[in-house]
Amino acid sequence: VTSFDWTQYYLDVTVPSDPTTEALDLRLHTYSMFTGTVYFDDLTVEKLDIPKFSGIGGFESPLPSYWTMGNQPGGSTLTWATDQSSPSSLGRSLEITKTATSDSASWVSENMVDYWSQRHYANVDMKIGAWVKTQGVNTAPGSNADAQWYVAYTFYDSAGTLIGQTKLPIDQTVATSSGWLADTNGVEATVLPRDSWKTIISFVGGKNATGTVWADNFILVGRGGAWAGQDWDAGVGVPTGWIYYFQPNGGNDGLVSDGYENTRLTTETSHSGLYSLKFNLPFNRPQGDGFVGTKRMLLSSLGADVKAGDVLRISVWIKASNLVPDSAAKYPTTWAVGFTPGFWKGNGNNDGFNNISGYPQDFQFVFPPVTSFDWTQYYLDVTVPSDPTTEALDLRLHTYSMFTGTVYFDDLTVQVIGATTSAGDVKDGLPRTFELSDNYPNPFNPSTMINYGVPKNGTVSLIVYNILGQRVRTLVNAPMTAGRYSIAWDGRNEAGSVLSSGVYFYRLQAGATALVKKMLLLK
Repeated sequence: VTSFDWTQYYLDVTVPSDPTTEALDLRLHTYSMFTGTVYFDDLTVEKLDIPKFSGIGGFESPLPSYWTMGNQPGGSTLTWATDQSSPSSLGRSLEITKTATSDSASWVSENMVDYWSQRHYANVDMKIGAWVKTQGVNTAPGSNADAQWYVAYTFYDSAGTLIGQTKLPIDQTVATSSGWLADTNGVEATVLPRDSWKTIISFVGGKNATGTVWADNFILVGRGGAWAGQDWDAGVGVPTGWIYYFQPNGGNDGLVSDGYENTRLTTETSHSGLYSLKFNLPFNRPQGDGFVGTKRMLLSSLGADVKAGDVLRISVWIKASNLVPDSAAKYPTTWAVGFTPGFWKGNGNNDGFNNISGYPQDFQFVFPPVTSFDWTQYYLDVTVPSDPTTEALDLRLHTYSMFTGTVYFDDLTVQVIGATTSAGDVKDGLPRTFELSDNYPNPFNPSTMINYGVPKNGTVSLIVYNILGQRVRTLVNAPMTAGRYSIAWDGRNEAGSVLSSGVYFYRLQAGATALVKKMLLLK
């Protein structure tokens, strides 16, 4: 652009290890060829004590999330393969290549009951299985289990007692399959007599089985639309520490669609290391949200005694192309990319959706009005909720329902930038970060109050949108001084007409910061 309003820029640097280091200076620098007018103000230095999440940051892990290598006897090779993947997958698969060996070879999942639901449910006709592909395998194993290739689902109750196992033999009538085939159980073949609190999936080549087999898109879904619970990393495409949720059904039905089948770990570009996460969402794709996010982690894993009121800075590096700036301007809440942080009451496998009220919460990034940009760091400051049951945090790298284009993510970090004694208000009563509170009452009829905070002078807008992302009312659009503010919305549009019942979004924007929350008008 040729101009922009006040925008915060920052840089993280490490104090040198040289023991003689005693002092620091900072130059506000215009380099030799720069021309134009630029204003500087409010230079600050903060000590950031806490490093990124343990195990989270880039996408360099050599194993897929929720999966581990089981037996790997001599004569067998287990690979997180990049050369083969099933239709509507994420570009990777689990591979076993073996000769006759002293023992079976296997990939084994962790507990696949996690995150959404506490368990996989009894009395539901479960469709389970995987997409598989074979090459040069031994044929006609008959009843000889040692010569068989198979996928198995094993279920355990809340006491850890075995409920049962469904074993799905992989087709060995021919040595090499014609392509990827969906290997699933029959109708009513898997109906649990009691809930499964631990479900383990195994992909196995018996000790006398030979050849190469790939498995991908592991399926666990209730037939006829029944809810069976959720399995995770079904498409085995994201590394340790991450999860994904993509259309059409989160991925646990063995299919990924709406452009999300183009999501990949890639070596095309990276901010650091070899890999980054790539979304490539085509123009005119079906609408639908999707995310790749961290698994929940205890706040204590940040390496400090994180408390209510502490300010966490979440940052990620982004590179993008094929953007559509006019769509971003018209649909800022839905043609968008952003963070969705969630605070939780625990991070155990069977905690279920035990969220802290008000979270997960969406925050959209404000991209520059260009069709592409190189690696740029985006960040968000969030405050740890006051709810005393808050124990864990997860972070979703989120592409919203109408977004199209190519976007790469890398190097996600979380840092504590404010302790409890200094987070919230500073001495002069001004907010430390941009704030957007839950409206009250909510649901509401006919009016509701919205509180927001501005930490520095600048132009601020507060706009209401409908569920389609269309602007219905501008509540604020003006230069403002730092402080806290309240404004009422009477449920009317710009023309003064009363709006119908439904979900609406309100979006605070100031410079490169945008915060969004939703409310319900109920008559």
